Amino acid sequence: MTDRQTVMLSSEGAVATILLNRPDSLNAFTREMRSDLLAALQEVSQDSAIRVVVLGAQGRGFSSGADLSEGPGPGQSVERQLLDEYLPIFTMIASMEQTVIAAVPGVMAGIGAALAMHCDLSVMADSGSMVMAFTNIGLVPDGGASWNLLRGMGYQRAFAFIAEGGRLDAAQCLELGLVNKLVAADKVLGDAQSWAAALAERAPIALRETKALLRGAASQSFQQTFMSEARSQNTCLGSEDAAEAIGAFLEKRQPVFKGK
Repeated sequence: MTDRQTVMLSSEGAVATILLNRPDSLNAFTREMRSDLLAALQEVSQDSAIRVVVLGAQGRGFSSGADLSEGPGPGQSVERQLLDEYLPIFTMIASMEQTVIAAVPGVMAGIGAALAMHCDLSVMADSGSMVMAFTNIGLVPDGGASWNLLRGMGYQRAFAFIAEGGRLDAAQCLELGLVNKLVAADKVLGDAQSWAAALAERAPIALRETKALLRGAASQSFQQTFMSEARSQNTCLGSEDAAEAIGAFLEKRQPVFKGK
């Protein structure tokens, strides 16, 4: 797999690891890093051998958000920058068949926090925190942060958190369901990779369909979700993996899934 200037990409077995690599700036997003991250996600999304992706970071923080020393390009509004350079990254994470686990070694702020929340699963340092300081500089959340915070915290708590430019410690993030697990900072990446390896042994089609169902359910009615589940169940039941799982159960052995 290909390393880029601001993003590191590696793989072991069915697990790919992507690391943001601007530790001196707490992995603040530049135009180059946005481009590199999208390219890395596209590369692993097209690799059928990869079943789970860990998205982590070098250094003591996940991402401090956008690099404020680099504004929009010539003639580019911040709206166009968000839609043209960030949205494809978020869309790729949501639409790629692989499960994506965020590994958060410390602080996540602004659109960096939005990125971590947008992953399918997350492991966070117990000493870490989430910061939403947009209103401190006269701005509003972006990267879909308000969407995720509303669903995790409810309207009034999300409003207060955003309006006051607040900070949530790791325990609060866990309590609110904004992350899945807390571990020591030096164990975040390894724990995320171990979790990824365990998930990679499960039925890939079932995980893919589960991801699509949950992503779709947020904007669907009960009946629409029911119908989507029925279609997905039909897909899963018709797969070789389902037959393998049933056979393994009857033979009292562990199934070996091939994603077919």
